[in-house]
Amino acid sequence: MKKVILFFFIQIISVSLFSNPILESLVYKIRDPDTDKKEFREYLEKIGEYVAIDVAKDLNTKKQNIETVMQVKAEHNFVDEEIVLVTILRAGLPLFNGVFKVFPEAEAGFFAMQRNEKTLKASVDYVALPPIDNKTVIIADTMLATGGSMLDAIKIVEKRNPKKIILISAIAAQEGIDNILKHNPDIEIYPAYVDPILNEVGYIVPGLGDAGDRCYGNKITVSH
Repeated sequence: MKKVILFFFIQIISVSLFSNPILESLVYKIRDPDTDKKEFREYLEKIGEYVAIDVAKDLNTKKQNIETVMQVKAEHNFVDEEIVLVTILRAGLPLFNGVFKVFPEAEAGFFAMQRNEKTLKASVDYVALPPIDNKTVIIADTMLATGGSMLDAIKIVEKRNPKKIILISAIAAQEGIDNILKHNPDIEIYPAYVDPILNEVGYIVPGLGDAGDRCYGNKITVSH
């Protein structure tokens, strides 16, 4: 993993990027139009695991000793954080499941949102969060495009006094990263890959298409 220092107005901010050929091969697979739904979900889950392991390296730790069968003590570091994992339904679920494998004792929260394809704005239809006061909140969503949906989730989380907010995505657009950090430069962002632009309908380019549809099949729009 490498830290890339970005300049936004006067503040210095950091986004964690990865130089890992195995992780890149997984991103390559989810970009491939011939990858079927089952494989797509499996690759996303594995990406979530890889990125979460790197997130763990940057968290607070505590030391713990164990006496082995050799009757000698060995010292090891464990994550010392209360973690809440959050995702945005539905595309975020496979990535979230991968992160959950790394933090299996974490509590979980969920958002349901629906994007208006004309305005590119999302409506928040459902929120289920455990208590997050003074806890580290990791929000996992497959795509970070404009950052609009993620910002909606972040603002709801921020009102509940988290200790720290971390974002994990498979692919992020630079515009989305900039929008998140403009809102709160203390948020830590871990994208597996950063793409340069968004097209006229807010999709990441080169991207991979609609991640929810790639995971679960085409959806129909239901008005409420």
